[in-house]
Amino acid sequence: MQKKRLMIWCSVWITGSVLLSGCALDGPALEQEFKDSDMICFSVKGNVIHRFDPMLWQSVFSPSGCEFTVCEDNMSDFYTLRCSSVPREEGAAVTCDVSWTTYTDIKKKKGLEFRVVKADPVSGTVWLWNPSSMIGAAVMITE
Repeated sequence: MQKKRLMIWCSVWITGSVLLSGCALDGPALEQEFKDSDMICFSVKGNVIHRFDPMLWQSVFSPSGCEFTVCEDNMSDFYTLRCSSVPREEGAAVTCDVSWTTYTDIKKKKGLEFRVVKADPVSGTVWLWNPSSMIGAAVMITE
């Protein structure tokens, strides 16, 4: 009886370990998940940090500085990208400095290369992906 319980426990533990390890998405899977979403958001390693809500958020584009800011109306939460050029077409690459708020601070990364993985010419939204940091940022080009 003791041996049977031990075997069942081991079986449950191994099954749980396999399931948990299988749940972690790799970079290409996270990129595909971000690309397939129509959500205007900022995500890091598959976690949506900020989600654009048109009732409570603003999206600002400055063509002269090639800067995108998506922020809550009270500016408490935001993400900003300063890009080397305006990313417009799928497949285009741009280098950006990125900053965003978290619950406790402001994070910054400089010189990240993003690729346009999706573009919607009707809304002006482009979805940018950086594979090394697994950062996804959707921004709107309003001119």
